Amino acid sequence: MLKSSNNIFIVGIKGVAMANLAVIFKKMGKNVYGSDTKDDQITDELLMKNNIAWSIGFNIKDIPESIDTLIYSAAHGGTDNPQVIESKNRKVKTISQAKVLAYLIKQFKCSIAVAGCHGKTTTASFLSYALLKLNVNPSYIVGAPCFTDYDGGNYSKSKYFVVEADEYGINPPHDNTSKLLLFNPKYIVCTNIDFDHPDIFKDIKAVKDTFLSFFKGKELVLCADDKNIRSLLSKLNKHKYITYGYSNKADYMIVNFKANTNGSAFTLKFNRQLLNFKISLFGKKNALNTVAVIVLLLKLGFKYEDIKNPIRNFKGVRRRFELIYSDNTTFLFDDYAHHPEEIKATIEAVRQRFKNKRLIIIFQSHTYSRTKALLHEFGKSLSLADKTYVLPIFSSAREKSEEFNISEKDIAKASDKGNILSFPTFNKLIEELPKIIKKGDVIITMGAGDVYKLKDDIIRAIKQIKQ
Repeated sequence: MLKSSNNIFIVGIKGVAMANLAVIFKKMGKNVYGSDTKDDQITDELLMKNNIAWSIGFNIKDIPESIDTLIYSAAHGGTDNPQVIESKNRKVKTISQAKVLAYLIKQFKCSIAVAGCHGKTTTASFLSYALLKLNVNPSYIVGAPCFTDYDGGNYSKSKYFVVEADEYGINPPHDNTSKLLLFNPKYIVCTNIDFDHPDIFKDIKAVKDTFLSFFKGKELVLCADDKNIRSLLSKLNKHKYITYGYSNKADYMIVNFKANTNGSAFTLKFNRQLLNFKISLFGKKNALNTVAVIVLLLKLGFKYEDIKNPIRNFKGVRRRFELIYSDNTTFLFDDYAHHPEEIKATIEAVRQRFKNKRLIIIFQSHTYSRTKALLHEFGKSLSLADKTYVLPIFSSAREKSEEFNISEKDIAKASDKGNILSFPTFNKLIEELPKIIKKGDVIITMGAGDVYKLKDDIIRAIKQIKQ
């Protein structure tokens, strides 16, 4: 399939995973085209940088006659998208993004999938960065447009391939099969297992069953601190997995964790050895993500002396606790957290870095189904900030808002602390920003939608404080 595809059309090319897939094909020497909506997205710059053009909308007339392969995802209607239907009518190879990734994984001798319901983008990017700095020139695809000086997708003829393995469905609602079940990597790093994607998974048992099937027969690096991962260990071959974490039952145990204004430091204890690491990331969760990378690298045969500098120099990922603006007193960050556990982890990292500052979160929930299923948990997590301002829910194209009796007001009501307030529009919040923001605040735009587009308005409000 990969060898015979020379002219590739990608539907929804501005989605992060699709954009990085486009970059990979471009680096393979393929001709790449695509389509998407007119809205500005965080991948626009990545696509333009790699000379990949796209058409606006999903008109069948925009599909070049020369294409021999069309790739689609669950977004923009999936197999119901008019361009996907037209491709099939033309007898063009029409294939899901998940199957393309499965094909790619098969091409590499050392394929590594980074999975988990939270932290997988940071971990996959960190692992890719470390391998790049170790001069083995990996291929990789992660769930961000860029990380520390590199694009989010790369192709080379090295034996290494890092893939961020998404647990979502192949083509909902027609095919809710988890993408994980298509992938057959040699190694799996799993950061955690949690209940998410309620439109795909009935309950936590269904999620765990999927991960268990994914794990079978692979070489595993697993987080011992995660209760849902621990519950599966008895069902796995004990010779096939290594665990890491703060737990004293972990094979690789984190001790002496410390945080300061420049990052974090910790000691890794295993086999009576003590290895010291410094990182530029913040929070205990990011130390866990780091150790997942370290353990995998050690398992691959890299030495401590070689990996400690790449580990120290990784600065992070776009939209993952990303510093957007600072006047050295007031700070604006942007974060992709869209699940209650991710929100808690980000707030913990902020509290460790800025011990005496007021924390303001501007939150946009992603999908009605997730908001409804985890409403109580959202209220609990968001109330950990000093003030949280909630915007209207960013819907999935697969959802119909009228089928869900839930809104941003319900998120505000989900906490009894009284520190969560909802706004019906972006403009209403923008009007209030000068009254909300004070000198010395830490502000975070948070969510998987387009809340990050508020940055210019927030920066203007920060600058007005001085006037």
